[in-house]
Amino acid sequence: MLRYVIILLFLVKIDAQLVHPVSESTLYQTHVKFEWLENPQANHYEIYISNSSDIVNECIICGDQVNSNSLIFIEKDNLDWNNTYFWQINYLNINGEILGFHSDTFSIGQSLSNTTTTSYELNSQDGLTIFGSFFDYYSAVIDENGREIWNSSDKNLIFYNTDKYGRFFGAEFIGNNEENNYPGIKFNFEDGILWQEPGDNFIHHDIFQLPNGNYIGLGTSYGEGPIPIGPWTPLFQGLGFEADGETIEFDWMGDKIIEWDAETKEEVWTWNVFDHFNMLDYDTYGGIWYEAYNTNRFDWTHANAIWFDEEDSAIYLSSRHLNRITKINYPSGDVIWNLGYELGSGDIDCGQDLGFSFQHSIQKLDNGNILTFDNGNLSEIFLNQDNKTSRSIEIDVTETENGCEALLAWEYILPENLYGYLSGNTQKLDNGNYLSTTIGSGGTSLEVNQNGDQIWEANYNLQIPDGLVYRAMRIPGIFPIAYSVTFPQMNDALYDINLNDEFFNVSLLNNGDYKQTYSVELNIVNDDSLGNYETELIVTPIHHPENSKIYTISLSTNNQIDSNITEVTLNPNQNIILTFGSNILDNQNIINEDFKLSTPYPNPFNPNVYFNIEMLHSQNVNIIIYDIYGKKIETIFNGILNNGLHNFEWEANNYSAGIYIIECKTKTAVSTEKVYLIK
Repeated sequence: MLRYVIILLFLVKIDAQLVHPVSESTLYQTHVKFEWLENPQANHYEIYISNSSDIVNECIICGDQVNSNSLIFIEKDNLDWNNTYFWQINYLNINGEILGFHSDTFSIGQSLSNTTTTSYELNSQDGLTIFGSFFDYYSAVIDENGREIWNSSDKNLIFYNTDKYGRFFGAEFIGNNEENNYPGIKFNFEDGILWQEPGDNFIHHDIFQLPNGNYIGLGTSYGEGPIPIGPWTPLFQGLGFEADGETIEFDWMGDKIIEWDAETKEEVWTWNVFDHFNMLDYDTYGGIWYEAYNTNRFDWTHANAIWFDEEDSAIYLSSRHLNRITKINYPSGDVIWNLGYELGSGDIDCGQDLGFSFQHSIQKLDNGNILTFDNGNLSEIFLNQDNKTSRSIEIDVTETENGCEALLAWEYILPENLYGYLSGNTQKLDNGNYLSTTIGSGGTSLEVNQNGDQIWEANYNLQIPDGLVYRAMRIPGIFPIAYSVTFPQMNDALYDINLNDEFFNVSLLNNGDYKQTYSVELNIVNDDSLGNYETELIVTPIHHPENSKIYTISLSTNNQIDSNITEVTLNPNQNIILTFGSNILDNQNIINEDFKLSTPYPNPFNPNVYFNIEMLHSQNVNIIIYDIYGKKIETIFNGILNNGLHNFEWEANNYSAGIYIIECKTKTAVSTEKVYLIK
């Protein structure tokens, strides 16, 4: 039997280092994730956190309180705004003796929000609440007591929505002088913007990620139409228009749904209201034609929310100015049904008597019902009320041969002082409660149960209209992806494995706030006279927060492998951008006979770092830059290098300060170097 000695490189040399928070960085969150690299000689770790340079003796979090074999520790209770903190990791052997330590410092900046909360009952949904302030250009996360947990600092980031995987979406306000000044983005709480649409269209109100990894959002579309006859007719005729309801003479603004390729950002699918809606349908009660008189453009549909239904492969579209929700087949684009107020075309299939108007947000629930926030701009007319009110409503929709049938399954009428004529949303929570957000009373989120009893209330104390709250949602926490991967057999750095009948253990600990499904891939690659050999095993466990488990992966194979490079890759499913790279296991007995990678210089660097590769014989070489989480961020070179010395340079102007990995790889060898970008 062949036996191999395997050594863990972890994408860098075995030299335990502090990963996060980045040295001397400023964070804008009081829930902080501390992360460090594995020390193969360590049995467990101690963490100390202090607001004094005497970290151990004046600690807030002390080592005897936190003693773990995880590589991540998340502190949620003892850190605060406007403070500088010092932290230290001790590496201990099995006897509790300290093998070494590393220490560093970071700061927490200023808070932004001024939220107050009230709790009425004990059965509030656990978690945090994220909200976006539209014209103050910031977003923040608060806990149940109104304490601010995170804010977007000076990034002008406005929260739009999130999904069950903990992916967050919104817009970044880039200035009034830009034509498309609210580009849609994907972001997280530690790294900021992760993806941004190309900016070729004004992307408003909604953007999210499809199951295929692409992004989809709401953009504007334009066409020409008539000025219908109504009380506004004399105004337009006074400007020289015919305004006879037939002459095509006026600019109409509509909406289109755009899907972008995640990598190239090319438009791969669109759906335009001008292709599917009838111009006989337009607002007659809400004053939109009077606005058109002042702006010289009719804001026809004003769509403000989309929802993708993976089960039916359909998109739900909320058109505010048509008081309509539309179900669209994806990808054919065919309209399945229109739900809402009947206008001139007769195209509404159901829900004509539900009375919602100028609604915002849309969510398809697990029971198949549709949830929306009825702003109620026309509630005096549609619902025969004395005063305008806003509602949260759940609609039971049944599809029929002729379209659909719709019933009001649940409603909650907000107090009159919380009427919100624009923005807002409703979210159904895991415990069955509902969270309604309105611009009423300076921005308010109100949690109620099925009976309409008030459970919890948050007042954002924003100034209308300058502090317009857009949406708010309850989330489990700010760490969707936070896991630790260790290798129990590697505590002494070396392990003797028989590839024919032994096993390899991987210990996974999900420290994050979300339930996640992970894929573990094991690749054994052999290069011999018979060509390449590869085997793969995928394990997809579901982890719950703080649930650690050791997974045993069989290394058995019928192939006689003379040399091997083994890669173990852990990826959170459904996080297309937030993937984490390989932990490389390399046979220590294999001599790199392909190349020599020099030590990069200068190191630390800003913004250019240089390194050399000496090729011992001609071969294809792939040079890749990874961030510290293993995410591939740039390919420096991929091609044939002849024997001899080759010089390379990496310019990191577009990347944030932190630790990066240079990986040089051929078919049979891999070498890595760690570099520090400072700003």
